[in-house]
Amino acid sequence: MEKRIFIRCEDHDIPAVIRYPDDGQAKYPAVLLLHGFMAWKEGDGYMFGIGAEKLAANGFASMRIDFCSMGENRFSRRNYGMKTLLREAACAFEYLRNDPQIDPERIAIMGHSLGGRVTFLSSKLPSKCLVTLNGAVNVNADLPMRYDREQMDRLGYVLQETSDGRTELLFKRFYEELAECKSSDIYSYTNPVLVVVGKCDPTLDPNVSYDFVRNCGMKNVDLLEIDEANHTFNAKTRDNSRLIEMYDKVIIWLNDHLK
Repeated sequence: MEKRIFIRCEDHDIPAVIRYPDDGQAKYPAVLLLHGFMAWKEGDGYMFGIGAEKLAANGFASMRIDFCSMGENRFSRRNYGMKTLLREAACAFEYLRNDPQIDPERIAIMGHSLGGRVTFLSSKLPSKCLVTLNGAVNVNADLPMRYDREQMDRLGYVLQETSDGRTELLFKRFYEELAECKSSDIYSYTNPVLVVVGKCDPTLDPNVSYDFVRNCGMKNVDLLEIDEANHTFNAKTRDNSRLIEMYDKVIIWLNDHLK
């Protein structure tokens, strides 16, 4: 069963969809799904909608949200920055903790791409485990993103072309907060972490994830690689075989670490 809700986040509402399993259990483990840069809860080839269905079939509830100004979220694009995204993730997490159908001690956070960065930067939330999917996980370092600086200086915004053919406005705040919001808190996180990498990702260098796993010095971090998978695990091609493979393997891991 899916339920559409709107979560109050101080000065605006966060649109969300909660998906529960159909077996009528009292308290479910749950996964908070955080989409990537300039995407939305049903974007990137419906990868989180497909994920929610797979999770529910295996006994996990999930909630996918629209970050600031994306999808159904009506908060101004001028507020689109890491501080707002982190605040929205925290509000959504707290909503799950108070849902009577969710076990508050068994909530995971799973983020794709920039959502993976938000996931790691949210490591102080009381999550049971963390999962990143082609995530920008180098959270204690800069994440360089190219943009037209002349256009930004002249107009106060840039036109951002997205991989699915949209043209969006992006304001300076996003780049400023991307540089400002860095943290090493993830290195103190003691619960399980899964780093998932599409080995053919042309969008975010897989070495960002490999370097974290190789150098973090954490014994609670696992790596999962998916062959022949791009940034969205090929979801935008409408060939979901790699996406399903990824979710099947992630669910095996969640069965060990979240149930």
